[in-house]
Amino acid sequence: MMRGVLLLLVCAWQAVELCTAGSFIVDYENNRFLKDGQPHRYMSGSFHYSRVPWQLWQDRLNKLKAMGLNTIQTVVPWNFHQPYYAAEVSTDFGGDANLPQFLDMANATGLDVLLRVGPYICAEWENGGFPAWLTSNTSMKLRSSDAGFMKQVTLWFKTLLPFIKNRLYSSSDQFGYRAGSVVMVQIENEYGSFGCDHDYINSLYELLRDQLGDDVVLYTTDGANPNMVKCGSIDSEKVFTTVDFGTGYNSNSAWKILREYQPRGPLVNSEFYTGWLDHWGAHHSTVDSESVVDSLADLLANNETSVNLYMAEGGTNFGFWNGANYPSFQPQPTSYDYDAPLTESGRYHPDKYLALRDLFSIVLNSVPPPIVPILPAQGYGPVNFTEECSVMEVATRTMLPAVFKQPRSFGDLEQAFGFLLYTVNFTSSNTAETSVNLTVTGMLHDRTVVMVNNVHQGVFIRQNSGAQNLTIRKPAGKVFQVALFVENQGRINYGPALGDTKGFTGSLFVEGAVLSTDWTHYPLALDATMTPVQDFPRHPIGSSGPPSFYFGQFQVDTAGDSFLYMGSLTKGQVYINDINIGRYWNIGPQKALYVPVSAVKAGANTIAILELDSQVTAATEVSFKSVPDVGVESQRKVTSFGRHNM
Repeated sequence: MMRGVLLLLVCAWQAVELCTAGSFIVDYENNRFLKDGQPHRYMSGSFHYSRVPWQLWQDRLNKLKAMGLNTIQTVVPWNFHQPYYAAEVSTDFGGDANLPQFLDMANATGLDVLLRVGPYICAEWENGGFPAWLTSNTSMKLRSSDAGFMKQVTLWFKTLLPFIKNRLYSSSDQFGYRAGSVVMVQIENEYGSFGCDHDYINSLYELLRDQLGDDVVLYTTDGANPNMVKCGSIDSEKVFTTVDFGTGYNSNSAWKILREYQPRGPLVNSEFYTGWLDHWGAHHSTVDSESVVDSLADLLANNETSVNLYMAEGGTNFGFWNGANYPSFQPQPTSYDYDAPLTESGRYHPDKYLALRDLFSIVLNSVPPPIVPILPAQGYGPVNFTEECSVMEVATRTMLPAVFKQPRSFGDLEQAFGFLLYTVNFTSSNTAETSVNLTVTGMLHDRTVVMVNNVHQGVFIRQNSGAQNLTIRKPAGKVFQVALFVENQGRINYGPALGDTKGFTGSLFVEGAVLSTDWTHYPLALDATMTPVQDFPRHPIGSSGPPSFYFGQFQVDTAGDSFLYMGSLTKGQVYINDINIGRYWNIGPQKALYVPVSAVKAGANTIAILELDSQVTAATEVSFKSVPDVGVESQRKVTSFGRHNM
């Protein structure tokens, strides 16, 4: 009912074409799209609903509309909606995962939607969008026509796609008004960079057609490379073919490749890169505005072309949702700013936003809506911590342990996110306090804090195999406890290493002797986005060393976006009012975490951090400021098949 009322109100003041069911087709003969029978070009921008709090969706949609876009593109991360396995498909479509509401908002704003339903999305998102429970089944062949894999995809699509069907541009609701603005649905994502199983792509096509009907354009996208397009596309008369490339690639060369597989129809770049992704320990990637605008103007000079900007608004990898790149393991930071026209916090890029607005106005011969005012940012000032609780105490007092003869992985314990604490006892013939050598061999994913009797000793980094050594301080006495606190830093989102196993399954040696006694496992999943960390046991600050949770409070007079600077702290996780804001790490690039207005409230607010390496005292200070800092910039030129040229 509320949806119908919303459409009635919209139709009272917006153009009537927003309110009647329509048609959107590919006019192959004339190399164009037809929308309601009229020639149409879309100027689209990627905006991922999963990277922006739902309370701010409308603000971002309004700003993208005011930039001159007539369309947005978004991805549907399977694991965002079904993070845990259930025999009966159990999904989350509420809060930040309320995709139906997001699509309704886009429709009411007058924006068409290009929808990337996957099942694989890449997008620098944890596990490429695949649920951890799915990829922990190592007998299943991902992104293929494997029967076990397709069974799970079918169950998921049959849950998801009815929401989409009711929001297609061609559909009507019970009031006779247009029910949605989804004009195109993408099959898979850049599949030609991964495999060449056309049976798989055809199976997805048949599944989508069965669930969505014939009145929506289905399409593929691949890098502008002949082999990629060949493997990622199928019959161009039933599935429309597009390519992607950035500022450093000649568009005519890309169109020549595309025409080999899509002889007729409009020309589409489905991912024109406005910026680039970041990795921990590197500079913040940027692409200069002049290159973006000039390359895009050249592309759009051909009136057969349409485009989607990747990204138009980057957003944030809140919680544990960041992915990681391959072959060298490179996890992405919390910020997904992407140097996009709209910044991570929805502010205007100083050059790109207005320049692109002017360009789209010329290309579409239209005047965009007025520029939307920026939400004021707030600096709440410095905050100190007053209480603490060690990871060991949290684990032993609040978590249910599991004991095995050998260490097990996250997947073995059906754990998707967060941290896994392993403890094992060692009996030494030497009762004196002394330094000894600790050696780890085998798989260790990912970064791991080593403790002896709850005292931080050092860090092991991620390894697939081989060995690492660490000198530890053995306490006096015969028996002591070694603990490994293993962090899932984000699963690989691209390439053959999808399904990245997390945890420790190797061996641990003290002075050459293997620790073969029982291993106790404490899963600190801490959930993907929300954890009641305020319910953890707490004590006055002063006695717990890292890794530990630390707690404080801060006052807010006027709520607004803010940016949290972590001061002298090293690495960890931040929770504001129990909302998992994301990871921080002093190696950069980002220096501050975006804290959206939706995470705070007027009055008293709580902050909790999980600090992995640094000692926190009553004097340790973090600070909320009104200005962002996503890191020191480095310019780069993005060429063809973007993400595949790491």
